[in-house]
Amino acid sequence: MKQYFFLLALLVVPLATSAASEVLPVDINADEINYLQEEGTAVAHGNVKMSYKDTTLYCDEAHYDAKKQLVNITGKVKIVKDGITAYGENVVYDFNTQNATLAGMTMTNPPMYVSAHEAQKVGKEKYVLNNGYVTTCDKKEPHYRIVAQHISFYPGVKVVAKNVIIKVGTVPILYIPYFSLPFNDRSFPLQITPGQDDKWGTYLLSRWRYHIGNQNRGKIIFDWYDKRGFGKGILHKAEGTKFGDALLNVYSIEDDMYKIQNRDDLFKKYPERKDLGSKALEDDRYKIQFYQSWQPKPELSIKTELNKFSDQYFMKDFFYREYEIEPRPLSYNLIDYAFPNSSLSLLTQKRVNDFFTELEYVPQAEYNFYRQQLGASNFYFESTSTAGNLAYHVADSDSHYDSARVHSHNVLSYTQNIKWLYINPYAGSYTTFYSKGSDENSDFWRVAPETGVNFSTKLYKNIDHPFLLGRERVSTMRHIITPILSYSYIFPPTVSRTRIYQFDTTDNLARDEKIRFALDNKLKARSDRRTWDFIYFSPAVEYSVNKEGMKGSYFDKITADFEIYPKEWLSFNSKTQYDCVDRAIKEVTADFTIHDPRNRENTISLGHRYMRHESSQGTFGLTYQLTPKVQFRNYLRYEYKEGKFQEQQYSVRTDLHCWWLDVGTNIDNNKNYTLWFAFILKDFPDIHLGFDQTYSGAKESY
Repeated sequence: MKQYFFLLALLVVPLATSAASEVLPVDINADEINYLQEEGTAVAHGNVKMSYKDTTLYCDEAHYDAKKQLVNITGKVKIVKDGITAYGENVVYDFNTQNATLAGMTMTNPPMYVSAHEAQKVGKEKYVLNNGYVTTCDKKEPHYRIVAQHISFYPGVKVVAKNVIIKVGTVPILYIPYFSLPFNDRSFPLQITPGQDDKWGTYLLSRWRYHIGNQNRGKIIFDWYDKRGFGKGILHKAEGTKFGDALLNVYSIEDDMYKIQNRDDLFKKYPERKDLGSKALEDDRYKIQFYQSWQPKPELSIKTELNKFSDQYFMKDFFYREYEIEPRPLSYNLIDYAFPNSSLSLLTQKRVNDFFTELEYVPQAEYNFYRQQLGASNFYFESTSTAGNLAYHVADSDSHYDSARVHSHNVLSYTQNIKWLYINPYAGSYTTFYSKGSDENSDFWRVAPETGVNFSTKLYKNIDHPFLLGRERVSTMRHIITPILSYSYIFPPTVSRTRIYQFDTTDNLARDEKIRFALDNKLKARSDRRTWDFIYFSPAVEYSVNKEGMKGSYFDKITADFEIYPKEWLSFNSKTQYDCVDRAIKEVTADFTIHDPRNRENTISLGHRYMRHESSQGTFGLTYQLTPKVQFRNYLRYEYKEGKFQEQQYSVRTDLHCWWLDVGTNIDNNKNYTLWFAFILKDFPDIHLGFDQTYSGAKESY
């Protein structure tokens, strides 16, 4: 007959009154329980279950000492705590400290699976594994394992170990001196990417991730290029420190192709570099990048960015994706202080790479007074003012020009609703002081008043005509129309822009008179299960009045934004600009995306980017699940004006249970070939390959 033994502490009351420590209320449930009240011990046999707070032990035999609050378990045991299950043998468990020793321990704590010949549980949150391993593979014989003599395992938090061997099956393939893997970091600590590239030759890229405490982490980089040599670097991030967040990114390579004896090969591969000076052709190539964002007070923020390169082609040669996003990153310091209704900032921007043409602010202060209502009236005022020293430097040249500049833009506006019509007239002025102009004369002022008015209203109509959209029944729709009419006029400035150094858009001010009409249309649809923005269409036309440098008045341009979302898996977006003067389409952007409603991994995306006289590019992206274990991905970018592909990428992803194997090839400009492959852990999938391109397609909602 099963016996229940609850609150064993009640059986040793005489001892408890004199004990130095409090006896814990441990619940014991077993087929048979024998206890000695004088000794304060109990022996349980058969289907033993011992519980204390959030910890439960299951075993066949247990010896419990209530005075020491220790349990000795012979044979197999299961420990369950906070949903985490550990298995072991011959366990000694201290209910007071929650320390324990286990032989033959295994643990399931997805995504991690743990095994050790012996383990110690230290307190509530730590296990020390001796001669053990961790893995994300749930097989009895895991496909891979991370092995070390001593592993510190914090369930649900992280794994830390030294002198780690990574094994595939039972074969050791890699040694890592220090290993740290926080579970909230979706990137595996080690990334190795081999491949073949026309510019690099055979290569091997490696990234070793590290963590120092909770605030510092980074990557140590070792790369080998058959044609270029060895590259090394470090990327370190500090987050949440008393000085904010910081990023240091350093990389260097002694480029074999830039060595004097290899210059012929260099110029054959890159003919445009023949005319570079000797300094730009040094083989010691590098980048030093630093970024810091610090908010010492809620209203005060400080941002600093430094981007120093050995030459203008370094990023293009070794970090092309970063180069595409920002080919000429700036170096600056920005201090910003926020007031309740305004902000004050100080910008210092200095050129650190002489081979780039850049504008310097040394420094420039800016004060923004946000649009504020004046008392209880319908009048509003806003202002932007800047003051600073500006210098424009031409690349690889002593040519430059500079000037001190003080600029202010002030606007007084009025808002009024007259029944259904919203009216917003305004008046303002641009006032600028220059210490000198392009003719190098003495200082001068430039003033340009402005005025304008905006009219708008909102109309809507309910359309109660149900219809089927595929298999979805749309019960009603609402058509919302917002016509907007705007008139703006900037008076001729007192000084022509031809006399002013052109630093930025502030200096390009000229007489400008425009009338713009836009008609925003939004069609909202409702079905039995959802309400959504079905169609958005906004055409606009702009009319210029006696524009400077042009004869008479004319329609300047027509723009149109169009978006449609008929299904949750189908979307189309486009933006078009038509030049009325040239009678030609100037810009077009269009994106079309289809998702497989049964498997959103299957996606087709089509896009087009057109800029008159510059480029006409088509993009195509495809992701398709060939089999339950194999996925095909394709990205294409085609330049119609040149009649050739700018980029092609083909890759296959194979499911290897706990891994993905990605194998791919890139072809740039029909001549540069890259072959690469990568093993990616499913539970830690975030890696940056540097050449893996994707196309997101149309956005999925308005």
